[in-house]
Amino acid sequence: MQFTSVPIIILCCYILGELYKLVFKKRKSAYQYIPIFLAIIGGILGIIIYLTNKEMIFNSNNIWTALGIGIVSGASSTGTNQIIKQTFKKEGE
Repeated sequence: MQFTSVPIIILCCYILGELYKLVFKKRKSAYQYIPIFLAIIGGILGIIIYLTNKEMIFNSNNIWTALGIGIVSGASSTGTNQIIKQTFKKEGE
């Protein structure tokens, strides 16, 4: 049960990142803030998970560890996006 928090945070941040891209579709310059946005959201989700169900977020003894796990998980959703993008990239793009 304690390992489910990281995939949950990554999935939520990935979805929020895609929504961010839809909202700022016309302003491509706003895309540079996606990793920062997702790291912040991941940190917030890590704290929320810690406060609601402490045993779900690894062996976190304090809120700072939960914040760190959330930030890293949120930032890794950017890498997940790139893996998906590169896997399904068409020839000539």
